[in-house]
Parts: sequence; C-alpha cells; structure tokens
Amino acid sequence: MTSPVLAVARPAARRPVPWRRLAWVSWRHYRTASAATGALLAVVAVYLVVQGLQMRNAYAAVQACATPSTPSCRFALLTFHDTYGNPGFAAAVYIWLPALIGAFAGAPLLARELETGTYRFAWTQGVGRMRWLIALLVSGTLGVALACAAFGALLSWYQQPLVDAGIQHRLHPSLFPSTGLAVVGWGLAAYALGVLAGLVVRRVVPALAVTLALWTGLAFVASNVRAHYEAPLATSSLQLPAKDLPIEQWWSYNGSRVSEAQINQTLQAIGVQQGGGTDNFTIGPGGGSIDPVQYLLQHGYTQWTSYQPDGRYWTFQAIEFAWLIVVSLLLLAATLRLVRRRAG
Repeated sequence: MTSPVLAVARPAARRPVPWRRLAWVSWRHYRTASAATGALLAVVAVYLVVQGLQMRNAYAAVQACATPSTPSCRFALLTFHDTYGNPGFAAAVYIWLPALIGAFAGAPLLARELETGTYRFAWTQGVGRMRWLIALLVSGTLGVALACAAFGALLSWYQQPLVDAGIQHRLHPSLFPSTGLAVVGWGLAAYALGVLAGLVVRRVVPALAVTLALWTGLAFVASNVRAHYEAPLATSSLQLPAKDLPIEQWWSYNGSRVSEAQINQTLQAIGVQQGGGTDNFTIGPGGGSIDPVQYLLQHGYTQWTSYQPDGRYWTFQAIEFAWLIVVSLLLLAATLRLVRRRAG
C-alpha cells in the first residue's frame, strides 16, 4: 500500500519593483530639496532678468555711439562700467550657487536616513538597498544637472554685455565655473561629495559642512590649475583683445627677462618707480612728465603679456566638465560600494 505524496507549492518569485515606481518614490524623496532649490533659483532668476534687461538697454546706448572716442561716448562707457562692472556680493552667490544646489540635494540623502534610523526600514524592503539607492542617485543627478544648467544659461545671458564690452572675461575664475558645461560639473561634484559625506558622517548638518569645505578646496585647486589646461600664449603687444584673459606681465631686455629692481634703476632718471605689476608706477618728486612705459620701450625694453585667448573657452569648459564628471562618478561609485558592504 502506497501513501500519497503531497507536493509543496513553491512561493512565486517576487518581481522587482519597476523603475518607474522607484522614480515616483525618488521624486517624493526630493520634494523638499526641489522646492527649496526652485525658490532660490526663482529669486536669482528674477534678479538676473531685471538687471540684465536694464544692463542691455544701457549697453545699447554705448553701442549707439558713432564715434567712441568722443567725450560723450567715453563718458557713457565709463558710466556703464561703474554701474554694472562690479557685481559685489552677487559674484560670490554666482560661484556658490552650484555648490549649494548639489550639497543640499546630496548631503541629506543618506545622512537623514542614518541620523533618524529610518534606514533600517528603507534598506530592508523588497526593492533592495542597491536598487533603491541607484534610483535616488539617478533622479538626484538629473535634477542637479538641470538646475545648474538652467542657472548657467541665465548667467551667461546676463553677463554677455559685460563680456562684449571687455569688462568681464569668460575665462575669469569668478565667471568661468558658473557658466557653460562647468557649472553642471561643479553642481554634480557637490552632489556626489554630499552623498558620500552623508554616508560617512551620518549627520545632515556636519555632512553639509564637510561637503562645502571639500568643494571649496577643490574649487581653489581648479582655479590655480585652469589657466594651464593649455599653455598660455605670450605677446609683446601693449593691447590685448578685450575678451582675452591676461595672466602675467613682465619686461625683457635683449631677449632676457629682467627684475623689478633693474626696471626701477632705469626709471630713476625720470623720477618714477615700479611696484606691484608692470603697469603700476609711483611718481616721485619732480617726476611724471614722461610716460614710464614709453621711456622703457625707447631704451630697449620689451613688455610681455601671457594670456589665454577667449577662443579657448569651450575647450577649457569641456576639459573641466570631463574631470569633474570623472570625480563625481568615482565618489558615487565609492558610495555604492560602501552601502553594499554595510550591514542592514
């Protein structure tokens, strides 16, 4: 006599949560950061649009001058320069805005979960911690990139009259990282730094502080390296094109670079001394009747200027964007690796 054998039904394989549903969860996760970023960008946009329209009207009056050498035209250009040439505190806002967008989106991402302990729930759901984190990182990366790109495009539009007038240079450290492709790279670098800092520090506010400190250090290094992405050009012309960025000036005699002491020894004959740069002169008693630059040129000296041409702007943008993306990907990869190894 045989006994019937009951087959035990195996549980059906659980399907992974679709990516579109994870995208919706990611959006809800970023609601607060998105609202804060949107409000900040709206305020900045209103300021830039209002000021930009006023500046373009003022620059149109300068361009309308048929003879720029007349006193009235020179006065119009001087007034335009004095009114719009010094952005003041706004310049710091332009530089720091990509860092703030990235840091406030990235630092709380994991730090808030770890600080409040909700990671025990979020990381143990059927979706899986890696799938959950990848969805958040992709959504955050796209959001930060779009926000920074919009800001960079608006700032470029705002600054265009100043660039055309030769008052501002696109390659200048105060403008270059906030426009073009670089602004997106800097925003993503802040985001990636923030995500990793939040995972390591496990507290939101300290993670934000660490992110901004590291971002500032990286920006400082880049500002010193950027001018050497390609070797600077050198010219003995006394006038550079208005859009080119001067880097350094020096004097030479018979093909050899000379020191400031030698220049001052030559200038003693006309009662002038050089200090703090090749175009800065101090007039002593009895001096000032002779142009020191022309005097040096007449006595066999040559003034040299190294510079980066404005035509390299997009090449430098591509270089900076490329290495910033590499840094960001490495930071995000390190974050994924650490989360994968962390116990649930």
